[in-house]
Amino acid sequence: MMPPDVIIKYSNYFHDELTLDNMPRMQLINMCKYMAIPPYGSNNLLRFQLRHRIRTLKEDDQRILWEGIESLTKMELREACRERGMRSTGLSKDSYRRALQQWLDLSVNKN
Repeated sequence: MMPPDVIIKYSNYFHDELTLDNMPRMQLINMCKYMAIPPYGSNNLLRFQLRHRIRTLKEDDQRILWEGIESLTKMELREACRERGMRSTGLSKDSYRRALQQWLDLSVNKN
């Protein structure tokens, strides 16, 4: 597994190519499926739904940081991992916590 600082370093190279405004319809549909959003409607509706889901996840990330990741139960950790597209079955509470912490490091604690 790559350390968060390496992922952040290389993600800057893909910033322009990965914006929702530049994605063709099939990529939007696949992103919606990946994020458990019904992939129906116009491209603009799909973009809106994806942006809303991303905003919701960012807000949830902030709440988790504020409350502390240690306060989450195993089921809450599992659900948080599932919502973010990470493995959400067959792991221990510590494994879910480590995975979610790495997500938070990449998502919120970039600097």
